[in-house]
Amino acid sequence: MKSRPCVSVVVDTPMDYASSGVDIDAEGAAIASLIGSLSGSVRQAGTRGAPVPLPGGFGGIIEFGDSRLALATDGVGSKLQVANQLGRYEGVGIDCVAMNVNDLLCVGAEPLAFVDYIAVPETDPEVHAVIGASLAEACRRARITLAGGETATLPGIVTELDLSGTALGWFPVGSAITGERLAAGDVIIGLPSSGVHSNGYTLLRAVVEKSGLGLTDPAPFDATHNGREIEGANESGATLGEVLLNPTRIYVDPIIDLIDACRDESGPCTSRDLKAIAHITGGGLSNLLRLHESLGWHISDPLPIPPEFTWMAEVGPVETLEMHRVFNMGMGMCLAVGPEVADSVEKWLAERLPGSRRVGVVTDNGHRVTHADSRVVFEHY
Repeated sequence: MKSRPCVSVVVDTPMDYASSGVDIDAEGAAIASLIGSLSGSVRQAGTRGAPVPLPGGFGGIIEFGDSRLALATDGVGSKLQVANQLGRYEGVGIDCVAMNVNDLLCVGAEPLAFVDYIAVPETDPEVHAVIGASLAEACRRARITLAGGETATLPGIVTELDLSGTALGWFPVGSAITGERLAAGDVIIGLPSSGVHSNGYTLLRAVVEKSGLGLTDPAPFDATHNGREIEGANESGATLGEVLLNPTRIYVDPIIDLIDACRDESGPCTSRDLKAIAHITGGGLSNLLRLHESLGWHISDPLPIPPEFTWMAEVGPVETLEMHRVFNMGMGMCLAVGPEVADSVEKWLAERLPGSRRVGVVTDNGHRVTHADSRVVFEHY
């Protein structure tokens, strides 16, 4: 009897964020440990600078007389490694400002000012000039003041350029948007992203490496998703690197205009109708769980998924749940509003940011996020 040949089956193990080097759960535990070790504020309630409790954690709030000041701090993350590899820094200042001011919007704070921190292994005046121009453009889009910054040359600590910053915002006492007024039946309106934004690049870079493509190769998909423009691309089409470096969308316009119009009752609703705002960053749709302790969220009609996400999921492969946990998947920001004003708010936003529309509802069937794709369920942030 002849022996049968041995046939090996190669299984393409799905890629995820943790195996690429970033464990979101471990990161959350580390942050909780850090917060637990911090001492209380030396500022007492009723004095300037005293802390104000903030459900959800999108930034921090302090007292300031009849106003409240909001602070957020963040960086560009490993998206900078793509920028460093290509020597393209035109968008990184926009990314840095966006990641901060978009968080301030989530509590109803109008961004006012920004300070940056740049760390480099060695100084390069040309690079600093490009980043400076990028920060200036970001502040124009965010309608804020670039109030200062710091550059550190750290050859023994950093190996390539890093960029982070802090944004300051304000809102009148009693007008914070925290999610406490949320109710089942409230409508979720999604605002489209400009692409990957500034989260998940450790996993993304691992997928690019596996694909065998170079960052200067033409994008292996149609980059003109829903008519968007890739900043820095020429008429011949965008490269893969240009798509991945497309700057994070800054949502100050139209969100602050909406908040102001609703506060003075000249807009599509009143302030009480604006129930919650979420910045969809690291953690994806699980960020929604930060806005209320018991209510849930159902995304029944998600915004279109940009093709770079579909490409990543196929090449990795990366499972659907992991994609929605790591990336914004086309929705960079969302609002929850009362159902009676949903049509008017949706129309108001869509006129100012095309592609904005209702995507789902707030539910009372448990503290979890569900989705039109049954594989996407989140029960913790």
